[in-house]
Amino acid sequence: MSAASHIWRVYILPTAVFQSVMIGGGYGTGREIVEYFTRYGVFGGLWGLVFVAACFAVLLAVSFEFARLYRAYDYRKFFLALLGRGWIAFELLYLAMFAIVLAVIAAASGKLFEEQLHVPKLVGLASLLAVATILAFYGRKWVTRILALKAAFLSAVFLTYFILTVRTTGNEILAQVTRAEVLSGWIAGALHYVLYSSVVIPAMLFAIRDLETRREALLSGLVAAIGGLLPGVLLHLSFATGYPSVLEQPIPAHFMIVRLGVPALTAAYLVVLFGCLLDTGLCFIQSVNERLDGWLHDGHQAPISRPQRAGVAILAVVISGALSLFGVVPLIAKGYSTMAWGFLALYVGPLLTVGVYRIRQLSLFAAPVGSEEES
Repeated sequence: MSAASHIWRVYILPTAVFQSVMIGGGYGTGREIVEYFTRYGVFGGLWGLVFVAACFAVLLAVSFEFARLYRAYDYRKFFLALLGRGWIAFELLYLAMFAIVLAVIAAASGKLFEEQLHVPKLVGLASLLAVATILAFYGRKWVTRILALKAAFLSAVFLTYFILTVRTTGNEILAQVTRAEVLSGWIAGALHYVLYSSVVIPAMLFAIRDLETRREALLSGLVAAIGGLLPGVLLHLSFATGYPSVLEQPIPAHFMIVRLGVPALTAAYLVVLFGCLLDTGLCFIQSVNERLDGWLHDGHQAPISRPQRAGVAILAVVISGALSLFGVVPLIAKGYSTMAWGFLALYVGPLLTVGVYRIRQLSLFAAPVGSEEES
């Protein structure tokens, strides 16, 4: 493997996948940036984002190293090594979150097609189904490649938007930052965001199979945290020009981009937004396929076939689409806070205690070990 290829697989690819999933499931619309950061003031939001980046740097680095040592590149093996028989509890929590996230993505895709393209919601769902099925059919390599390419495109769009915003209203951003407004509750908001969003880490473990050393795992986690949160920082700063009216917008990023009066950028953003929603759904679907593949491998059976991968994607999108059409999303979305505490109890807490302890027990130069298997 050449040096360039090694850097790509070890540092850039995990960062691209993490960034794609974070933007798609988190702040592609800008709504979660407003909800968890901007509402606490421009300066308070910056402190919150720095706190989140630091937390994710730790969680990613420890998760990557734990996964590397135990060769646990799907969430079942990972939590089997971390929680023992308790991995079943995480599986139930993960599948519940999987259903919620895909339902929200399906609803957002349908709404995007209906409001922006003036076509029925079912067209949006059908488009999501078709693309997700095709990509899932071709497996891990195609999924990771597409996520990486999409990360580059969405980064270019957000960077263009930020540059145009700074050029036209940079003084307003500077004025809001220098006010140093920090409203109470920013730590709680940032912490809630970390706990709720931590679910994306077990979902992206398939992208870190090329990590070979502890140094690579720790550095890759740091790079991914910075790369994943940087678009959020730029969005938050740009919202300063529309503060506080931006707090009331359902899709703040779209609201701010339209204000620039650049139709080409608006069109590019809508493409990116749909792509981000697809990326998040695809990453969750791929994580389930990886889990099924690992289960078949443990039972000495043939790996999951391409048609079966596509079948998982079809089933997931159809179920999530049905949930969104029947209006279940507003009800199940109320469970997000409960989910956050669930991930604290079953992932973040055990990882930073049991996980760190087990990593320390292994020699720095020891070969990776396989986790004790449970059926």
